[in-house]
Amino acid sequence: MSGPSTTTLTKPHNRNPTGRNQYKNCPPKNDNQVTELLYDYQRREIFDKKKISQLLHDEHGIKLSESSVARRRRALGLYASGVTTRQLPETVKRQLVLTQMSKDPEKKLGPRMIKQLIARDTGIHLTRDYIRAEMMRQDPEGFASRDTSVKKTNSLEINDEESMIHTMTSLPTC
Repeated sequence: MSGPSTTTLTKPHNRNPTGRNQYKNCPPKNDNQVTELLYDYQRREIFDKKKISQLLHDEHGIKLSESSVARRRRALGLYASGVTTRQLPETVKRQLVLTQMSKDPEKKLGPRMIKQLIARDTGIHLTRDYIRAEMMRQDPEGFASRDTSVKKTNSLEINDEESMIHTMTSLPTC
């Protein structure tokens, strides 16, 4: 039998070509407003999918579930600092830290501030541990000479005995 071949390639049928489903208020995948808002939350260092979902609903009236937020952030390549630090090449990470360190000739900025400045300028989030290690590697003297006495402390020092007795007598008894 040398007749025509009866094998035909069939495409899977799309039962929902318009993308409409039971979630009426959920914006489509290619919604530019949601994309911009997700980038904005990334710049503001808001990574929690539950919080992002709540903020979208409260601030903009956009109903997007936590799993949809996670899926869209993943599709846009928006990750928190741990994943970003693991995925970026070493040279790029080092250059980001060195660039911010060069903007601080007095060497007063610590790892937290460097982290915030990198995120603000580039939108890239690195872990504070990586930044600290890189700062120590590049400029150990500058890192050690940084004045950390500017930190605010919440400790209450009581030196005289009268204050100590007053503190002890004012404690509630159980």
